Amino acid sequence: MFKAIIATTILATTASAFAAGAADSAVIKDNEPIITLAMDQSTWSYVAAAQKGMSKVREFHDMGVAGVQQLDYVVNCTNGKLALASFKVLTAMTPDIGKATEPAIGAVSFYQPVIQHDKNIVDNVCGSRMAAATAATLN
Repeated sequence: MFKAIIATTILATTASAFAAGAADSAVIKDNEPIITLAMDQSTWSYVAAAQKGMSKVREFHDMGVAGVQQLDYVVNCTNGKLALASFKVLTAMTPDIGKATEPAIGAVSFYQPVIQHDKNIVDNVCGSRMAAATAATLN
């Protein structure tokens, strides 16, 4: 089941890559270079650079037979704020994967993180470790 969900996710991101430009989209597109942010048995995430000092983050949380949660965030490292851009539950039987409207960066609402999970996202993306990895990837 887990492999089917991953395959469906890959197909969905490929299909939706042509729907909007990567530059203004608040979610990571298939053709964008990414860096792995975190990975363990049931959770993984990656990050891509966005416009004007912002970064886009995609997290996956395995829920077993219920599917996989996919969360997309935009992080503004200049002010330490975060925006939830998209939330989906991916299952092998979901027929409309990739058909949902994806917001532009200008259309999402940023907030100051309060819960530890959100603070960790901002810290991981905006921290010196990620900046060094991004510089190494771009050079």
